[in-house]
Amino acid sequence: MRPRVLIADDQPDVVEALRLLLVSAGFDLRAARGPREALARVRQDEFDAALIDLNYTRDTTSGREGMDLLAKLRDLDATLPVVVMTAWGSVEGAVRAMRRGARDYIEKPWDNNRLLATLTTQVEFGRALRRSQKLETENERLRRRRGLPRLIARSPAMDPVLQMMERAAPSDANILLTGEHGTGKEVAAQWVHAASGRREAPVVTVNMGGFAEGVFESELFGHVKGAFTDARTDRVGCFELAHRGTLFLDEIANTSLKVQATLLRVLESGEIRRVGSSVLRRCDVRVLSATNANLEEAVAEGRFREDLLYRLNTVEIRLPPLRDRKEDIPVLAAHFLNRYSTRYGRPGLHFSDEASRALLRHPWPGNVRELLQSVERAVVLSRGAEIGVAHLGLKRSAAGQRALEELTLGEVERTLIERALERFGGNVTRAAGKLGLSRSALYRRIERHGIGAKP
Repeated sequence: MRPRVLIADDQPDVVEALRLLLVSAGFDLRAARGPREALARVRQDEFDAALIDLNYTRDTTSGREGMDLLAKLRDLDATLPVVVMTAWGSVEGAVRAMRRGARDYIEKPWDNNRLLATLTTQVEFGRALRRSQKLETENERLRRRRGLPRLIARSPAMDPVLQMMERAAPSDANILLTGEHGTGKEVAAQWVHAASGRREAPVVTVNMGGFAEGVFESELFGHVKGAFTDARTDRVGCFELAHRGTLFLDEIANTSLKVQATLLRVLESGEIRRVGSSVLRRCDVRVLSATNANLEEAVAEGRFREDLLYRLNTVEIRLPPLRDRKEDIPVLAAHFLNRYSTRYGRPGLHFSDEASRALLRHPWPGNVRELLQSVERAVVLSRGAEIGVAHLGLKRSAAGQRALEELTLGEVERTLIERALERFGGNVTRAAGKLGLSRSALYRRIERHGIGAKP
């Protein structure tokens, strides 16, 4: 791609001379007649370097206008290399400009070879800086997996799921994955990405219920240095990290209406703006999202935007709970046993007959995730080659094993609380409202019953 350079100078003959020189050398030029137009162009587009005059018609000798423009360009894009030029140049003026962020300077009349060498060097520097910034953020936040994730799905209940995934994956359609907690929605999202035409680009996972509303825009769209108190450096957001790839928004129901409105605007326009910046950036992103909540019910209750739902669920795929795919339980258990016996250096482990039967009888309220954790626990706790029922740590499910009239009052209360928390993705405030309790009252009951919940 040809380097794109912005020229800011109010003298048409200077601009034309630069155009003839730089275009013939393979640069793509955009010209601005003054600081205001230069800033407007940087807000609208990305440049590899900027070549700006220090003096304009309103103030032809002090360089004040150029210095102000330099500062504003740095605020807009700290990675943009800026080279200053002036016919009234001096060592003192050049040093002052470079102290304020200029990468180099050119005096008029310029030497063609030096100007070309300077711009080439700065373009390479700017591109390297942007690559480094993006890589640093990717190393911090990006989860990438090689190849196609393994899908264990022999149960007839999974046949329509696999067919839908295979048909939808090659397209760019947004997909909404639904199902109870632990049914494998993230694995399904990884599989869809790996089977798509975007497989060589990143897949970025964001837990939408995992951060406070105040940092939502910074996480998804990034921020520039100084945008808020802790913004010590520029940061690339998840949308930019996923450019030409896939963005997986997990727990999409756990977002406020304000966040939903912001997300809708981005999905409609394909443009994001880093916090503290006025530059619009286009992002080519395919969105996969997941929830265990009933979004249609949430729409009816005014908790989720209907227009956003239509943006997300071009294709909807529901993953069945593990209790409805019994045929997969032995295969999944064997797969996890092999994984963790290798990880913990314990080859030759196997399930006892009693443990195998217990695996099939258990209702698995936590689905595949619970099965995975039970097998890992068994590998860690067992001492011989055989894994018994006790090693699995399976807890009897009151709701799944006995009729309501057989339960104690405490067991009924625990069951209702667990179901409410499951329905609202662990959100205590919403679960309390549904149960007719105050938040503090529900917290007391959660503590009494030893139930895990999100704040």
